Amino acid sequence: MEARPGAAAPERYWRFNLALICLGALIGAFAASCITVPLQQVASDLHTSTGLASASVIVYLLVLSGLFLFFGKLGDVWGYRRVFLFGTALFALGSLLCGCAGTVNQLIIFRIIEAVGATMGAAVITPFVTCHVPEAWHGRGFAYLSGAAVLGVVLGPTLGVAIAGMLSWRWIFFALVPVGIAIIAAGWFTLPAGEGTSKGRTFDLLGACLFSCATLALVLAISSVNVFGITSLITAGLAIFTFAFWTLAIVYESATEDPAFEISLFRDRHFTNANISFFLMKLVINGPVFLFPFYLNLVLGYSYALTSLIVIVPAAVMLLATPGVGLLTDRFSARTLCVIGASGSAAVYLFFAGFTQEITLITAVIALIILGLARGVFLVPNTKIVMDHSPADMKGAASGVMKALGNTGIILGIVIFQIAFSETLIAAEAVGQLHDPFAVPMPALAGGFQAAFFLAAGLSLVAVVFAWHARDAPAETAPEGN
Repeated sequence: MEARPGAAAPERYWRFNLALICLGALIGAFAASCITVPLQQVASDLHTSTGLASASVIVYLLVLSGLFLFFGKLGDVWGYRRVFLFGTALFALGSLLCGCAGTVNQLIIFRIIEAVGATMGAAVITPFVTCHVPEAWHGRGFAYLSGAAVLGVVLGPTLGVAIAGMLSWRWIFFALVPVGIAIIAAGWFTLPAGEGTSKGRTFDLLGACLFSCATLALVLAISSVNVFGITSLITAGLAIFTFAFWTLAIVYESATEDPAFEISLFRDRHFTNANISFFLMKLVINGPVFLFPFYLNLVLGYSYALTSLIVIVPAAVMLLATPGVGLLTDRFSARTLCVIGASGSAAVYLFFAGFTQEITLITAVIALIILGLARGVFLVPNTKIVMDHSPADMKGAASGVMKALGNTGIILGIVIFQIAFSETLIAAEAVGQLHDPFAVPMPALAGGFQAAFFLAAGLSLVAVVFAWHARDAPAETAPEGN
């Protein structure tokens, strides 16, 4: 890649570039949730049902899940700057087209374009920190990226409904266009060109497509459990289809000299252990969140308004703790912090499991504050361990693997904890002839939540074990600007 203006001394701009890619992470996460609340307005304007309009939200998440492996490796071959800027341009174009959509089918197609751009950017921002931010700031860099993504998810529904109320749902997307253009304009002059990883590398397009399809099939198979049930023929068919795709992709990649999916990354046991603990924590971070609103309302008896405030406590605490967690990651052992974070998660869920019906408002809020801190203390240093244990020419591939595992964990977590809750009620013969699993006697209902909390605690403890076996990598010299 040829140098662009400003490439001679990129170290002067690393703080600005870090802020720039954080802004990219924020708008990508914002777009994922920005129309979840004003869906009724979208459906009414496009003369369709709310259910069909919600497909525009679902396809965005499916694209994110299916293409991380693809674009992570592409960043290693093309360079992170090129993939990030091209992805941001595609995101801005997709946002513009979404705002102009005349039918729901057009909106869905344009949302796919927007999501592809967002995935391109998200896949390479983590390795960008590793390569272009001073080593002493890696922890803070990862923390700011994580905080930006959390802020985007939190702001999405809030700003989305505000903009839709004052103007129109279309302006939610139009507002993203100038932000994307500003990122491209600034990044063109300040983002460093090339990481020294693309020389002699080729991109295995067929392998990337196979693994992307395999990942997408896995996500669909997991999601179908919620919709059709674990014993349905559709779920079984998707499971067989997923197995066939993964088998084909692995066989093909094992015979490829420069594969799209770098299986060799998992030869490093610390990389593997860190990713397993990350996957497990994603399960327990997102799965119980699906049940918490019902637990707070039906078991503890809080109003819907109060419940809506309480459930955002962990995310808000994690966001506020971002600078401190990043600083801790730069100063102390990342492995130790991961173990503390996963242990804190286990402790909180054991507390909810042990005192399911006797928890007061104050203790519930305190427990959720600790849970938010535990999440931040785990996720940021875990990211550092994963990236530190990946070769210099595979940072993008490592990031793609981690993000793909994380998204799969989010979806699988919701399914697993819903099943744990429902099956506990059925085993207790609490549902009887009732079609609504929440319209059951309180003891049985509390037992369902208790089972889910014990499961979350158990998975957190397993994550502790894997986190303990994921050692810190030896310190390296700070990356030099090219």
